[in-house]
Formats: sequence, structure tokens, C-alpha cells
Amino acid sequence: MLIAQLTDLHIKQGGKQAYRRVDTLACLQKAIEHINQLSPRPDYLVITGDLGDFGTPDEYQLIKQELLKVELPMLVVPGNHDHRDNLREGLKGLVEFDHPTFCNFVVEQDDTVLIGLDSSVIGKPYGYLSPETLTWLESTLEQHSQKPAMLFLHHPPMQVGLSHMDVQNLQNADELHAVLAKFHNILGICAGHLHRPITAMWNSIPVWVGPSHSHSVTLDLDPKAPSSFSLEPTAIQLLTIEPHSVVSHLSFISDSEGPFPFFDEHGNLID
Repeated sequence: MLIAQLTDLHIKQGGKQAYRRVDTLACLQKAIEHINQLSPRPDYLVITGDLGDFGTPDEYQLIKQELLKVELPMLVVPGNHDHRDNLREGLKGLVEFDHPTFCNFVVEQDDTVLIGLDSSVIGKPYGYLSPETLTWLESTLEQHSQKPAMLFLHHPPMQVGLSHMDVQNLQNADELHAVLAKFHNILGICAGHLHRPITAMWNSIPVWVGPSHSHSVTLDLDPKAPSSFSLEPTAIQLLTIEPHSVVSHLSFISDSEGPFPFFDEHGNLID
């Protein structure tokens, strides 16, 4: 199974620039065009939160208008900039959820189960999985215990060395691990929120954080580093998910040159 991950759209009402500098609407449009041109075609596009910047109905109206151009089935979880009720209403008919209150999803595809968790806390930057979501997760994993499971959520469960972001991570990660430790079919976790491509091991579970298709959180590992963003080469993450493995690739949206051959028409290495 091939999954394309898009994360942290930060679309503002009327397509207004973020931080007076980033045209997040144009970045989304370029990302969607890139995703639609991928070959082979991914099985799903999973959006891991922060679709809107303030979570207003007007933002989701604009977001839906753009997401309707996506030529793949879509799965969505909210982030800290979203409002789950407005997101549910605004994206109605485009995406579905499997919990009556929280924006959780579960999808079976081939021999794998994809599970999305709503880690948003309305009005707060950090993440927290509600008792209802944790109960739902345990029940869902019990129902699918014979198939490998890949989890998606906005807030990563571990610290990554970006101090101003680490204080906003998943605050009850220990409770999540207590649930996951009961099962032996967890392939890994895919998250967003950090606006950087990051790979980590958390309690022996691999975690992949998606890159930014718009603006990146500045890579500054100084514990006293200020909160800032940088305009780096843009990309999305592609996850190839097999029963016993997950492989991550970055698919760059920014202009690049190539591909160029290694070998000439006679099969000789070009010198």
C-alpha cells in the first residue's frame, strides 16, 4: 500500500498569507497538483492536521474547494489549529470519521489497518488523546489484532530537540503507549505538527513526521532557540506499507533537475 501524507496546510480565510510571508493556499495548490501526478498512484492521501489556521467555517469552505481537486481517497485527522466540529461540517461529504465526537478513522486496505486519532485540544497548541479516543483505539485494535496497524495523528508522542515545539507534543503519550503495548501488530506512527521530516524511535515504535509543503520550522537544536520558520525545499512524505515493513520517501515539490542517466546507450557508466 502506498500512502501520500500531507500535513499542516494552515489555510487562512480568503487565502490570506500566513505570517505575512507564506502563501499557504498557493502551496496547497502546488502540493495537490504534485500528488495528482504521482506514479504509481497512492492508495490514499492522509492529511495529518492543521488544515485551517484558526479552524473557522470560512477556512474549511476554502479548503474543501481545493481538496475536491484531489484524485485520491482522503483520510483526515485534525491538528491544534483546527476545530473538530467546524472541520466535520466543512468537509462533510468529502471525508468520514468513525467516532461520533472525535475525528478518528479506521480503514482496512489489503492486509493492513490504517487508524487515525484526533489529538487536538480546541484552543490549545499541545496534543492530548481523550479517554474516549483511547478506549476507541483499544477496541479498534482488538477488532483488528490479526492485521498490521499503522497509526496517524497530528502531535508526535516524543520530543525531538526543538524546544518550542516539544512543549506542544502529545501530552499523554504514556497513556497511548499503555494501549499500544497490549498489541503486537503496530507497524508505526505517522505524525505532523513539526513542519520538518523527522524519523524517531519511541518505545521501540518507529515514528515518521511529515515534511512541509509550505514553510518549515527552523532546524535549531539550541534549547534556547526562538520560535521561527524557514522557507526550505518543499515536499510531502510517501509511505510504502507492507505487512512487515514501512518505507518512507520524501517526494519533493520544489523545482529540481533530472532525472539523468548513470549509463550511456552502450550500458557503460558515464565518465
